[in-house]
Amino acid sequence: MKNYKYTIITFTAWIYILSSCISSFETVGDKDLEGALVVEGVILEEGTKITLSRTIKLSDELPENYLFDGVSNATIRIIDEAQNVIAVAEAYDWGKYIVKERFSFVPDMKYALDIQIGTRHYQSVFAAPVNTPEIDEVSWKLNNDNSIDIMVSTHSFDNETLYCFWNFEENWEIRSRYFGNLRYDPITDALIPQSLIGDNRYYCWSSDYSKSLLLASSEKLKDAEIKNHKIHTLQPGNSRYSYLYSITVRQYRLNREASLYFTNLQKNIDESGSLFAPQPSEMTGNIRCLSDPDELVIGYIFASKATSSRLFIPMVERNLNNFEEQTICEENQFSDPRTAYSQGYGIGGNSYVALRCVDCTQRSGRPTKTKPDFWPNDHQ
Repeated sequence: MKNYKYTIITFTAWIYILSSCISSFETVGDKDLEGALVVEGVILEEGTKITLSRTIKLSDELPENYLFDGVSNATIRIIDEAQNVIAVAEAYDWGKYIVKERFSFVPDMKYALDIQIGTRHYQSVFAAPVNTPEIDEVSWKLNNDNSIDIMVSTHSFDNETLYCFWNFEENWEIRSRYFGNLRYDPITDALIPQSLIGDNRYYCWSSDYSKSLLLASSEKLKDAEIKNHKIHTLQPGNSRYSYLYSITVRQYRLNREASLYFTNLQKNIDESGSLFAPQPSEMTGNIRCLSDPDELVIGYIFASKATSSRLFIPMVERNLNNFEEQTICEENQFSDPRTAYSQGYGIGGNSYVALRCVDCTQRSGRPTKTKPDFWPNDHQ
């Protein structure tokens, strides 16, 4: 029996997990898993993202910045049980595809993902869309160590056992330690006046997304509800505490089979640090190669109606900005701004201070001046 080690390197599109993650697993029986297709995604009415990649043999020769072995020559369609083509995906990055068309699920109809790669034809099992209940509340709690727990609550609208999966996107506004009324532009060799309206480096925004499986069910609970389930924790000493923080939580209801798949996946990760150890055959999912039934395909596709909710935490108003990352703002004297900027200093008030103290784009994580469309203030 072959016993090679392989790795799956993925950039997950829909649940934003395992980004740039390397997880090893072993072959199943006599099957050589190198090059096995990995399909990730969920069929949604409001736009579907799909990622296709392949397992690769674990090697020390991988480039340092290698992300994943994406598949970029696929034709992907959403079809219904009557074989009607509902929508077609288009490639937007290496191995990543998006369905921009919006459509509505038809009652009592099942849907599948249909994939053509060269002469190979793949299809997920037809699945009935699962209606997802609304999120009752996204809440937060400040702990004694000044960390912040983000929690979600929901309940079943049909009194049936609730299996849920969540992902989230977080955005936060950052303020510089000092406002610099002048900024040196090395390209034009000019000092540029700054104001709070227009060109400044006082306000910035950062973003991130969930990178782990977030699952829960009401299976062992008395009522068909999930109450204050923790999905994220903010740690002090982080720029998220700077000014205003927001998290947008998306909720998906799973059927029992999908829940079992992702629960087993999480269990294997927790117990072995590996995606598919020790029993990869149990993790292959619901996607089949129609042109070669013996080909192993990894992934689980389901259809769901997502719900979402957004939470804001006013860090400054609650004095939580006292726990943001510490920025040392030493002062120094220079004869001219060119020399100052070349050594990492900016103009703050009447002296030169560390550039990261007056230019928020120099903070950790490299924030940008791109403000989210939904942001509630008029800072620029």
